[in-house]
Amino acid sequence: LAEWTGGEIKFASMPPLAGDLTPISRILLKPTAIESGDLFWCLAANRCDGELAFFRGAIGVVCTDRTANPWPGRFVLLVTDPVAALQSLVEGLARQLSLPAEEELGREKFALESPELKVLQLCAAPRADNSPPVQSRCRSTISKCRTAA
Repeated sequence: LAEWTGGEIKFASMPPLAGDLTPISRILLKPTAIESGDLFWCLAANRCDGELAFFRGAIGVVCTDRTANPWPGRFVLLVTDPVAALQSLVEGLARQLSLPAEEELGREKFALESPELKVLQLCAAPRADNSPPVQSRCRSTISKCRTAA
C-alpha cells in the first residue's frame, strides 16, 4: 500500500498483529460507514475524521494530516495528495493483476468486466443491499446482512 501510493506508514506503539501483511477488508470514503477491518481513505486535505473511523473499527486511515496518530493495533498512511494516491493504488492493483489499461477497454467496460477489481470497494454513497432475503419469525422478508456494492 505504501509503495503504490508513495505514502509513509505510521504504526502505533503496538502495531497490527500482521504488520505489513495486515488484510484490508474494504476501502471506504466515509468514516460513518466503516466497519472492523476497513480502511478509511480521507479525500479532504484539511478535515479528516480519522478518530471516528478508528472508533468504528478501521484498521487504518489514509490522510494528509501529519499529526494524525494511529490507535493501538492500527496504522495511518500519510500521503501528500489523497486523490493521486488512490489513483496510484488502483493502477498498482491493475498492474499486479495484469489487467488491460483503462484506455484499451473504456471506463464502463473496464469496471464491469474486471471481476478481479471487485474486491476493491469504494463506498462514498449509501450502501446497496445485495444480500439474499431471509424469512423472519413473523414471515416478513428481511435482509440477513448488508454489504457494500
